Amino acid sequence: MLTRLGMPGDEKAWTALGFTVSDGGFLIGGISCTIDTRPSWGFDGAIADPELLGIPELLSGDRDELPGDTIHPNAVSFIDHVVYWVPDLDEAVAALTAVLGDGPRRRFRPRGPSGPEMAFFRAGATVLEVVASGKPASLPGIAFGTRDLDATVAAVRAADGPISDPKPAVQGGRIASAWSGHLNWGIAFYEPAPR
Repeated sequence: MLTRLGMPGDEKAWTALGFTVSDGGFLIGGISCTIDTRPSWGFDGAIADPELLGIPELLSGDRDELPGDTIHPNAVSFIDHVVYWVPDLDEAVAALTAVLGDGPRRRFRPRGPSGPEMAFFRAGATVLEVVASGKPASLPGIAFGTRDLDATVAAVRAADGPISDPKPAVQGGRIASAWSGHLNWGIAFYEPAPR
């Protein structure tokens, strides 16, 4: 289960995106987010050594002991997915299956035959979107989840944060993105389609 994320950017940058930052991070959906660090992650209950994944491991810290999640001004209440670029999808699928103890939920080319092949794993409440990029393993971005994207966009703009207008998302629902230069890391806010 994914329980920890390390993310670039300082408190000012994250506050401008509508997050309430305390002691170098914040909680969302039971995941402890540590800021001002390189992209990294940590798992509880890993079956195999997470070093197999080629991403720095973020070890447990004090933030894991905080009770409950913070209510953020941007209305974000969960992490929808974390993007994981890999040089070889077969190798990454084997490594993630070993670490998580379960295989991908789905593997296909969501953007059509000319797009990259992807695999989708469930790691607790969060999806790991594994993308065959041909590049070294990295975590290039994240999609935070909200039940009201219009409120999220309004809150980010009220905090003077850089965010796009909402648009339809590939997977259904709607999405808005922070300007890529804000943190030099991919940040999206996603509202799932009603069920």
